Amino acid sequence: MIRDSQSSDGMKAQTKSFLAFLALLTAIYGFWLMVFWPGVLGQDSIAILLEVNDPINQASGKPAFWYFFVKLFYSGHEHVEAPIGVIMLLSAIIQSRILSWTWSRGLKKTAIFLFVFICTAPQAIFFIGTLYPDGVYSIAIAGLLFELWIISESKKISKTSLLLILVLPFAAFSRPNGIIFLVPVAVLAFWLWKKNRRASVFLTTLLAFNCLLIGVINSAHPNRSHGSLYPLVIYETVNFLQPRPMNLWVASPRVSQKTVDAMERYKPLQVYLENYDRDYWDPLVFKLDGPQVLNIPRSEKNIIIREFFRYNLWRNIPAFLSSRVNIFLTSAFAQGGLPSHTYAEHVIKIIKSESEYRIFKFTDAEKLLFNEFEASYNIRWLLWTPFLGLALLFIAMRDGITKCNKSLLLISTPMIVQLGGIFIFSIAGEYRYILPFFTITLVFLPILQMKKHGIHTKK
Repeated sequence: MIRDSQSSDGMKAQTKSFLAFLALLTAIYGFWLMVFWPGVLGQDSIAILLEVNDPINQASGKPAFWYFFVKLFYSGHEHVEAPIGVIMLLSAIIQSRILSWTWSRGLKKTAIFLFVFICTAPQAIFFIGTLYPDGVYSIAIAGLLFELWIISESKKISKTSLLLILVLPFAAFSRPNGIIFLVPVAVLAFWLWKKNRRASVFLTTLLAFNCLLIGVINSAHPNRSHGSLYPLVIYETVNFLQPRPMNLWVASPRVSQKTVDAMERYKPLQVYLENYDRDYWDPLVFKLDGPQVLNIPRSEKNIIIREFFRYNLWRNIPAFLSSRVNIFLTSAFAQGGLPSHTYAEHVIKIIKSESEYRIFKFTDAEKLLFNEFEASYNIRWLLWTPFLGLALLFIAMRDGITKCNKSLLLISTPMIVQLGGIFIFSIAGEYRYILPFFTITLVFLPILQMKKHGIHTKK
């Protein structure tokens, strides 16, 4: 029987289930880290660690918050497993909170499903155990939205609401597009002002502190990111210029002459065309004999951007939309690249880390876990799919609109905005960009199940 209770026994039971889930997840994540010690490291890991070691001459392009997080747990001892271990522990805490809440409401099958197919999914553990911000970012989003929904429904805060102090910075600042998640916090604080002044003040204080935090962090370490607009513009401009055998062009050129001139003042047009990949913009940027488009002079960049919106985009709408769909689906079906489980050995040497590769030498366990990952990867179209989370998101949005449910609108709207942003601005078909829509199943499945069974929401 599905139930909800605020009794002392009910709270004790929820605490016990939280500790049980936390123990299980910590054991699983901890064992995984020991097997793949010091964790999975890729090119982005090299970039951030080099920046931490030499912030003046190195730039990873990652947000300042992520830089300071890695610096805090890496500098001084130079063991890369330290920040990864913190990420894995934080992820276990957030997920255990959601699982224990779901379990204590009688939704035990739902909790088991989430534990098996979301929390301990091979690709979820892979990204949580990688020195990339995407894994903890995705889990933090789930934790943030879940806590905001509970506060919105119950109109109050409790001790568990303090988890927001941990999750909000990671959800809002570990990736550039996370800034949108400050909005639902502000909206909820406004809604609760008359109904629960204490809850409203807590959320307002939390919001103000995080805004102050990111202001100080960005001042101390200015962001040297390439942004999102120019990469999209230059990538799609090269797409529009791709040779077409039919070349059915009647009236006007696909790309303005001003654009071509600006590009050719930096590199011959053929260099751009030869380094275009329909799934990735990386060859245009990082390839040594490629155009390295981030180094185009600012004046030429401005011309390319201006001409894109004045002329180029409007004459290539089908090509633009087909490119957006291709990259989105490449990400969703996980057809892009992933860091190798073994690449950490090379990273450690490059950055001269004190970490020791495979210190525990669990060779048999490594083969077993890698084979499990490979088996999962072979049917990733099913086991890794973000479309379950997307379906639940759209159901929640529909119910929020049709039933005037402000709580559902509060947590679904920022994810819809995220979806639109990823669809429009992504310039690489990587699964990690779509990972938040896999992990939001943690949020929307128990909430919609609870609504279906008519459980009254309480802490």
